[in-house]
Amino acid sequence: MNKAFRRFKWSDLPKRKRQLAIAGFVTTSFTAVFNYKFRECVEIVGNPAQIQNPNTLFWLRMRYGRARSRWFGSLAELHVPVAFRQSLYSAWAWKYDANLDEVRYPLDSFGSCQDFFCRALKEGARPIDDVPVGVVSPVDGTVMSSGFIEGPGARLEQVKGATYSVPSFLGFDPIEHIADGSTLCYIVLYLAPGDYHRIHAPCSLDFRKGSHFCGELLPMRPSFVSRFSDVFSVNERLVLTGSWKQGQMNLVAVAAQNVGSIYLDFDEKLKTNRLRDIVVHCGGGGSPKRGVR
Repeated sequence: MNKAFRRFKWSDLPKRKRQLAIAGFVTTSFTAVFNYKFRECVEIVGNPAQIQNPNTLFWLRMRYGRARSRWFGSLAELHVPVAFRQSLYSAWAWKYDANLDEVRYPLDSFGSCQDFFCRALKEGARPIDDVPVGVVSPVDGTVMSSGFIEGPGARLEQVKGATYSVPSFLGFDPIEHIADGSTLCYIVLYLAPGDYHRIHAPCSLDFRKGSHFCGELLPMRPSFVSRFSDVFSVNERLVLTGSWKQGQMNLVAVAAQNVGSIYLDFDEKLKTNRLRDIVVHCGGGGSPKRGVR
């Protein structure tokens, strides 16, 4: 083997193989540098998202970049000719098991895929229960996890097997703001692509503050968030904080792969997944929105 190695000459390799070897070396070197600088950046800013494995997050960023979701969003906002709308939206509904019978308006009235994705439902499609001392589901989703927050600095399950930091997720520790003797509960609801994607108030409440956290756009499907921790605390999200008759209430909308746009009916200035925003866990700042009601 040593003799064979000594006989090896770089010039003996075909030109194509030499080009591939150089390209591979350069790509590996640049990737290693970017990986190191990303982990260094997270460490320097104090790891505000309490990321347990920055190396894993780096590779997830490489695989699911924010720009790709932005491109997908731009594509979804393109005008769809009327002649193609019925067949296109029907195919989407078939693929993702969406119920078209409950859509309020005809399919050919939605000018873009984005409009259809945020479609309204017919009156009475979601009857609201009368729950005097409880809450109803704010979304048309599936329960992924639920439970109690039992202490300061808690880490909760996204899905069984992976966790995230609550203070990093909300931007503050909710335990510090509850009354003596109160219990703090949480529930995680997943919206599948075919679900109705509007969020409603779960009860009579008063939101006093809102915060937008620039972040990643990693997938939110259960099979993904069960494998990787900290997805909730690094993804782009909007946190609405206020109170209801039982005390503190926090409602969080988390963006996902190809679904990076979050809109508020009462705040037209809110813009998510912007080009020049810096993610919070790399030193970017959240955007506070006080006086939200």
